[in-house]
Amino acid sequence: MNRPVEVEISRVSGEAIKKAAAHPSRKAKACVIRGGKAYVTIEKPCLVAVDIDGQMDDQNTGKGYSGPPIHTVTLFANPMLKNRPRVEDPGVYTVKPGEKAPSDGPWKTLYFLPGVHDIGVGFPVHANKNYYIPGDAIVYGTLHNNKWDNGHDIRVFGYGTLSGARLLHPKYVPGLKAEDHKLYDPILIHGASDTAVEGITIADSAMHSLMLLSPYDPQKPTDIRWVKIFTWRANGDGINPFGNGLIEDCFIRTQDDSCYVNGRGIRRVTYWNDYNGSTFVLSAIPNRPLVVEDCDVIYARAGWHHWSGGRLFNMRGEGKGAGGQGVLFRNIRVEDPRPTLQHFMIAMQGLPPYSNPSERKRGSGNLSGILFQNIEIVAPSVLGEPEILWGTPDATIEDLTFDNVSIGGKKLTRLSDFKHNEHVQNITFK
Repeated sequence: MNRPVEVEISRVSGEAIKKAAAHPSRKAKACVIRGGKAYVTIEKPCLVAVDIDGQMDDQNTGKGYSGPPIHTVTLFANPMLKNRPRVEDPGVYTVKPGEKAPSDGPWKTLYFLPGVHDIGVGFPVHANKNYYIPGDAIVYGTLHNNKWDNGHDIRVFGYGTLSGARLLHPKYVPGLKAEDHKLYDPILIHGASDTAVEGITIADSAMHSLMLLSPYDPQKPTDIRWVKIFTWRANGDGINPFGNGLIEDCFIRTQDDSCYVNGRGIRRVTYWNDYNGSTFVLSAIPNRPLVVEDCDVIYARAGWHHWSGGRLFNMRGEGKGAGGQGVLFRNIRVEDPRPTLQHFMIAMQGLPPYSNPSERKRGSGNLSGILFQNIEIVAPSVLGEPEILWGTPDATIEDLTFDNVSIGGKKLTRLSDFKHNEHVQNITFK
């Protein structure tokens, strides 16, 4: 889109829609009911979900839910795609539905024509190549490289879909070696630098959806923009940016973890956690400047509560080393009126009843220097779970700042707002 649009939503059965709400609420200009239909007005590109008749907003779909499946609606109003290839452009190789796509050749851009394609598991991608999936194409399979010097200057883009729906989860593939499980990641690129994934939808991931492995190097950026992710399987995580990824304007709905806090920044991302995962996993948090800002969590649901997963901010006794200096979370909004769990599970070691301290413990290195600023969380855990800060003697939590952080309309003002231990020190509230 490049101008305001109005989208009409109606039931196939003809039954009237009584109410609707767009989330994140700030991204849609209006969402109204007229004549039993919902009308959503969008002024600029955005990625939103529309709740129909309170399917999500008015009922708990987390621990204990036993109702029918819920069929949800999302609207993806994408910006106009830059540098869109044409089939007649020099260096463009077109692939018709049913044809075998070439893994290499003299072409610059591999263009999947409208229709259904199947590239299988581990389709090779190469440096200095583009892979274009237009909005009217769906590609079944996964994209991979296996050499660190072959991951630079790659672009995977378009508004089509990369799907894992035809793939077994690797756990159920007979005879598959453990080291080959990663072939089932929809996109896995080693040595990703000057590389981008833009616009596509990644659906039904059999493993972690988007893995762009590269150390921090702002001079050779890796960018992830306007990507939409839907997962429902075990290990169906969202995005791991590793050291060099920048995540912007994405929509991530996952059964498992949504995002690892690392890379060059995370901006304007919408999150939806369904059952088992955390929004922001902190186990790989760096010790350098990193900004996570202007993000929305529209639903934060979980299938159970006494375990180490889930939560908004989760340090679950994994990883090692110092982290947090220069890390800023600001302008984060959690709209969910019925979140299942607590939002802060910053635990350097497991603690009962959530996990066994002897089995889950982060290595030495303190977590310090994080600023949480302008964090608005609409509601506390529906299960009454307490917010947690939990350190250890060799992995303390110190010098954190909570500046205008509120849960359920109550501003956090003191350490006693958290369940904590003696290894949590110098916490500032503003």
